Amino acid sequence: MKAREMLKGRYIAPEDLSEFRKQTKKKNKKIVFTAGSWDLIHVGQMRYLAEAKKLGDILVVGVNGNRAIRKVKGPNKPILDEWIRAETLMFLKSVDYVTIIETPSCKTTVELLKPDIFVSVVEDYTKNYKDSKEYKAVQEYGGKFEFVDRQSLFLSTTKIAERVIGGQFAKIFQKYVEKEFAPIKERFEKSEDE
Repeated sequence: MKAREMLKGRYIAPEDLSEFRKQTKKKNKKIVFTAGSWDLIHVGQMRYLAEAKKLGDILVVGVNGNRAIRKVKGPNKPILDEWIRAETLMFLKSVDYVTIIETPSCKTTVELLKPDIFVSVVEDYTKNYKDSKEYKAVQEYGGKFEFVDRQSLFLSTTKIAERVIGGQFAKIFQKYVEKEFAPIKERFEKSEDE
């Protein structure tokens, strides 16, 4: 089964965000929105999404698209495809819907969805949040901009990737050293015996 089929009913295409908003408001439901890469989801991100969900009735999560991430983070990111990341989010009970964001900024998504609450994590880069396109878009239609504290101080996707790569590199380097330097070691030991 394709990832898009797995998301049936819980994926909101960008062109359907405005209509989703209208239908949700008819039911008098409060929409909460957050966005991110969601690459290699870890417990800190899961806790964050659970906290974001508490702020309203429906949590819509924006998934930064592959091209958008590459523009910001370079050619080696994301690790997982956008549809895999979107599907993974659907297994979390706090996430109601996902949408894929094709640009580095989620301003257009915010303008179309008009969430009652836009949520971001407290980080160094959020200190100047009032200068962001997202904040200005939220203010324009009268929504709220909220923050949730980082839920895992020592865990991040980057740290997970570095640990995996570091462990693999250490094994490869050890094999290289054993293979390349064994003859030198043997020669050194022979010269000592003589």
